[in-house]
Amino acid sequence: MAAQKKSDKKQKIIAILLLVGGGLWAYWNYLYKPITKDVLKLRNELAEKQKKLAATRQAAAEFDYLEAEFKVLQIEAKELEKKLPLKRDLPTLLTYITRSMEKHKITIQLFAPVKEIQKTYFSEVPIMIQVTGSYHNLVYFFSEIGQHERIINVFNLNIAPQPQTGEVSADTINASLKLVTYTAK
Repeated sequence: MAAQKKSDKKQKIIAILLLVGGGLWAYWNYLYKPITKDVLKLRNELAEKQKKLAATRQAAAEFDYLEAEFKVLQIEAKELEKKLPLKRDLPTLLTYITRSMEKHKITIQLFAPVKEIQKTYFSEVPIMIQVTGSYHNLVYFFSEIGQHERIINVFNLNIAPQPQTGEVSADTINASLKLVTYTAK
């Protein structure tokens, strides 16, 4: 009987060990291993989201700077549009040039806008002009149109003395030139 008790005790211990071993194996396979996989997956997702959050925070920090830079660029674009407008707006320009000539006592003999010349990024708007006045007044006129907000260039300037008569002073000259302004495409 003692041997049978020992054998029963061994069987109970083996049964308990098998139950505990099976329980541990079941715990490992069905609980711990899947949870570990989920935890690893969640950690990877967390790391990815933290990277995105850091990038978003950096972008937010740069936003104010970029917004201020954008406003500066808008102002510069408006200033550049004044120099190189999108529209031809020839009547306003012609009025400006005519008033400037009158201001500097230059007499207009010919004022003829010529057909636009298309270039790659802009168009040239030429105006053929013949005038009479003093050399200094002509220089003052060129200086004034050079300061205009819109780009106006002087080309093909030809100056000749005015034949002297009783009503014309000795410093009067005839000038022919081409003024060219530009429009953006």
